[in-house]
Amino acid sequence: MRVPLLLALFLFGCQPEAPVNPAAVLGTGEWDWEALQIEDAVPVIQGPQGGFHLLLSVRVAGLESGNPSDVDDRKNPTTTFQVEYMGTNLSPNAQYIQGLELAPDSALPFSHEMVGRFAILSIESDEELDGAKVDVSVSVEDIHGITVTDSRSITTYPHPLNN
Repeated sequence: MRVPLLLALFLFGCQPEAPVNPAAVLGTGEWDWEALQIEDAVPVIQGPQGGFHLLLSVRVAGLESGNPSDVDDRKNPTTTFQVEYMGTNLSPNAQYIQGLELAPDSALPFSHEMVGRFAILSIESDEELDGAKVDVSVSVEDIHGITVTDSRSITTYPHPLNN
């Protein structure tokens, strides 16, 4: 009677882990991941060339992460950030084809991340988005065609160090 029980415990213990459901979570942060909640306030940053951007980040689970050390690796996923204001996409060129970095264990179940990417905005002045409610979203598609998305409505304001 003990042999079948031991065999069952052995077989159960050797089963592969269940696959993680594909998912994404949108965030922000320049160097480190920062969670982004609905209605959070995010600064509109003026870059050194005079343009404006938001810093956005993403964490993913259940996707092929590609190779973050090689931007030419064909296994790299495509990550697209979008910033919409009053029905207009203000960030038409915020797309990155590159591998995702390994996320810290504290991020589980999210295994990989991309932190601090520019969503360059098609605006003339940061005052255009001072106190504005904008919709930000992210879409990540891996080489197998698996796509994960997330979105948030946030409030924007001019970064205090803008000129």
